[in-house]
Amino acid sequence: MSDRSMGRVALAGLLALLIVDVLLVALAFRPDAAGASTPASAVIAPVPAASPTTTAAPDLKATPVTEVVAALDGKRAWRAVLGTCPDGGASLRVTDDGGRTWTKRAVPARALGRVQPVAGDRGFVIGAKGSGCTVGEYATDDDATTWRGPRDVEGGWSRVPGGASTTLITPKRPDARPCGATTVVDLARVSAKRAVVVCADGRLVRSTDGGSTWTTLATVDGALAVGAREVDGTPEVHVARVADGCAGVEVAKVSDGKAAGGACVETSLDGAEGRVSISVVDDAGWLAVADATWRSDASLETWRAVP
Repeated sequence: MSDRSMGRVALAGLLALLIVDVLLVALAFRPDAAGASTPASAVIAPVPAASPTTTAAPDLKATPVTEVVAALDGKRAWRAVLGTCPDGGASLRVTDDGGRTWTKRAVPARALGRVQPVAGDRGFVIGAKGSGCTVGEYATDDDATTWRGPRDVEGGWSRVPGGASTTLITPKRPDARPCGATTVVDLARVSAKRAVVVCADGRLVRSTDGGSTWTTLATVDGALAVGAREVDGTPEVHVARVADGCAGVEVAKVSDGKAAGGACVETSLDGAEGRVSISVVDDAGWLAVADATWRSDASLETWRAVP
């Protein structure tokens, strides 16, 4: 073979090697074919979606109310410490400016079962005094400055002042037990014949016959207090309760056997056991939580702290 032929063979071999190198490089960098496996070291684990967080219901026990708010309208209301019998401790304050200022009044009894502004400067309380804790009704015509009475309680709704926490005074029975052997937490009068009670086990029970008989309206977990009013002749019931998702007290309407919707009033519950109370009237709602006061318009959807 001539030198020229050998040179051509060597050149051809060199070109073949270059082509092989180019093909190998191209194969090394080509994308994986469809369905090819990714090396284990290159697998990226999917990031799980963040779970929604829910604020757990505050830990506040349903105990008999020891402080109450009772409203006349959007500006006037009474707040009372109920006291005990025979130890006393009852107190009363009144406001006529939406709760911005409260004026202390003397109370005619050692313990109170009900406080009720009626109209103008008129109102009454049902209370007990004396060594025998005798229960009577006391009336005022000058915004709780002075009192008349006592007279016998007839046709009224009330907790027993400083008495048994399972018993109520009703128009038909002076010793009604709406919750059976279970403790009564709160009472809301609707009319002369109608009232609603919160029991310590979460039941809301109602009477439509002056307290002679009671039926279950709903069971509401976390219920602390109840308020009621008549709207076009129909009772409307609202509860103040602790509930998941609300860092404070939720005000919810009771209908169809349950508490639905509700506005969350974000507030501290320190020292609030037995000191949550709600009062709903035609044009307003009032909520007392420990030493704080909150107010709403008739819708009860938006609550504002009273400064």
